[in-house]
Amino acid sequence: MSLNSERTVAALATAVEAGLKTDYTLIYLDSGDRLPDQVVAAMVSGENPWETRDGDRLLDAMSDLALDAAHREVDELANKIVDSWEAEDDTDYSELRDDWKFSDERETATDTVRDRDSSPWVDELVQTYGPVLLRVTIPAMDEDAKLSFAPLSGERFLDLLGFEHTAANLALAEAVIAEASPEFSVIMGFAMVAVDLADIEALPDEGTVELRNPYVWLGSAFTGSGWCSEEQFTGTVAVDRAALRTDSDAFGWSWSDVAGGTSARDFTGPTLTARPTTPVAA
Repeated sequence: MSLNSERTVAALATAVEAGLKTDYTLIYLDSGDRLPDQVVAAMVSGENPWETRDGDRLLDAMSDLALDAAHREVDELANKIVDSWEAEDDTDYSELRDDWKFSDERETATDTVRDRDSSPWVDELVQTYGPVLLRVTIPAMDEDAKLSFAPLSGERFLDLLGFEHTAANLALAEAVIAEASPEFSVIMGFAMVAVDLADIEALPDEGTVELRNPYVWLGSAFTGSGWCSEEQFTGTVAVDRAALRTDSDAFGWSWSDVAGGTSARDFTGPTLTARPTTPVAA
């Protein structure tokens, strides 16, 4: 039978556009997919994670996946339409199928599908990431606190932390001081906490964050020295949201490098959380 003159790429494009769904999920993650370290570090510090090298690469990879999926969606729909035309006209439209594959109309339909993509891949990667090990300088124990090469009592250590002088806190403080030897060393204090990445992402962009019941590293990140408590202290360290850093992204040596073989899960505990407080008005 003769070809139907109305069966054109333009007509196919119109039919495809009419048959497109209002919403698509184009990206599906594999079970082993995880956010790169650079992206996680930027999320923790409050920077734009997609301006990092790994973030840019991840966006490109996901864009490629979305493009391939969008092409599949429009091609499957176009093929179904051509199938119906072939059955209706009793005619082979193979040439029309070939023309469609290299047409501007196909790319226009593909763009429409991508515009309607609501794949929650970022949220899924954040929600499934789990705990992130943070290292935050304790404000009263930074490099300007003049704590180096001088004796440090357990009571003063707790006062600098702002923690109560409970028997458990005092015992932890004295154990850390004994191992860190501040009278012979460069000393700073760092709160070490493991916080779920989803909880960090939920924080406001500005304000104060309370780190509850941290582990405490007494020593120097410049030289990779000192000691971290083997248990959590009971107390709260308040820091600016902008001060949050992952252990590996914070300055100097990470505690993971110093101790070797540690992970965020070594620093989790029953009451460990990051909690925003109301920013102070200027």
